[in-house]
Amino acid sequence: DKSQSTESVCALGQAATRRHTLPKLSHPTQCKGLCQLSKLRDILTSIVDLLMNFTYLLIVLINSVESILVVSFTTFMVKYIESVFNLSSSLSSTLTGSIVVPAAVFGTFTGGYLVRRFHMGILQCIKMILTACTISWLGLIALLFLKCQSTTIYQGDTTCSKLCHCSPHVYEPVCYQEQVTYLSPCHAGCTNINGADYSNCTCLAKNQSVRSGSCQNACFTETFIFLSILFLVTFFQTLMATPQLMIILRSVQHELQSFGLGLENCIMKVLAQIPAPILFGIIIDNQCLFWSQATCDRRGSCFLYNGDRLPFTLFGTAIIIKGISFCLLIVLLIVTIRQHRMPNHGSSSCTTTTALPLSASTQIEQHLEQENPLITTPS
Repeated sequence: DKSQSTESVCALGQAATRRHTLPKLSHPTQCKGLCQLSKLRDILTSIVDLLMNFTYLLIVLINSVESILVVSFTTFMVKYIESVFNLSSSLSSTLTGSIVVPAAVFGTFTGGYLVRRFHMGILQCIKMILTACTISWLGLIALLFLKCQSTTIYQGDTTCSKLCHCSPHVYEPVCYQEQVTYLSPCHAGCTNINGADYSNCTCLAKNQSVRSGSCQNACFTETFIFLSILFLVTFFQTLMATPQLMIILRSVQHELQSFGLGLENCIMKVLAQIPAPILFGIIIDNQCLFWSQATCDRRGSCFLYNGDRLPFTLFGTAIIIKGISFCLLIVLLIVTIRQHRMPNHGSSSCTTTTALPLSASTQIEQHLEQENPLITTPS
């Protein structure tokens, strides 16, 4: 029949059109709600799929732990070098920048070159990360014992200066014979000033004076060794960046790669980049010897840190965090080796397919096809 054949051709054309476009619904709000529900389900399904991927989950946790060290060292290394090695703020900033930035650039470039040069897979990338983590861990242990053996004594209120009623929140250091640093000329009991020198000090011997500024007992040998090891630690720390990225990209499905990178960034911010400055800030503040006063009931910034105990607290915490990362790497290595030993592991990744949830448009299309049996879609 001519009319029936015409209707069949029209039905086939409508089915082909529905293959690429959503059908018109009677209520626009129904389409909007269905699309939003489908997007939400897709996001939740993708998150569950990524978190159920044990390789992806482990490498994200490792990246988060390593990010704690990167954020903390970037934030507090200048203050650490200034306090432990008796250097000025400007010189500490210059030395830190001239060491950390080239090491980070060179390490990232070298890591990318090695991955490309040797065509590393997931297992080879894990071994490379494990080697770099071990070397940087040993470097942190060496930095723990490098500090300036200063003989400077810091004096606050003493018996001879109590009558002066010196403020404990005023920091104008003066040095006596490069051995004793007083918080201010008042704490040394000085009453006369002559340029940068203070004299007639009740806390000193007769006819003795002090000079303005803290006593500088710089130890150049220890500083040079510290900066050299810091360069190596930073190099091997950034050497792991490219292999970590390659593991993430190769351990997830192709359509989930961009979403996996975004989810990793969110997890790193929550677990590392937000709490790390707070954690290490509390650790460093606990080693403060003298505080300034911002208001009547609130303390301000720290005048002076304990240079003898600061290395053990800062790098001791860093070594513990690095140990956690090392343990996670061992677990990831064992899991990856077991996966590679499974039979047909190499061909399964290429031949097997994963059933993905149907999209909203496909569900609507199947529903309309059930209502009209004449509508068929090409396979």
